[in-house]
Amino acid sequence: MKRARSRKRGRRQLDRALDQRIGALLKQRRVQLGWSQQGLGTKLGLTFQQVQKYEKGDNQLSVARLLQVCDTLEVGVAYFLDANSTPLEAARIDYETTRAINRIRNDRVKSAILHLARQCA
Repeated sequence: MKRARSRKRGRRQLDRALDQRIGALLKQRRVQLGWSQQGLGTKLGLTFQQVQKYEKGDNQLSVARLLQVCDTLEVGVAYFLDANSTPLEAARIDYETTRAINRIRNDRVKSAILHLARQCA
């Protein structure tokens, strides 16, 4: 029973990471177009708060809403797919990387990893 709960919790965390990744791409495209959250919300028939929740990954986009977002942002659904992997795989990698870094006890090592990540970005 404990193992099943652990899998569910891991799945929820992975789902959240995926929502955050898609939200970041949504925000990136919105900013590229020079639109505010209010402006995008108006085009989608949403409040800016709802757009903000999608961008933060607090709320999950349904398939129908994702298609509407793609149409409005003038991108295909493939825009939300990483060039080398699916969003789910990319979210899994993000999640596992964060977990691994959080387990490091030495602050100097964490700082060095952060510096390296910034240099690679």
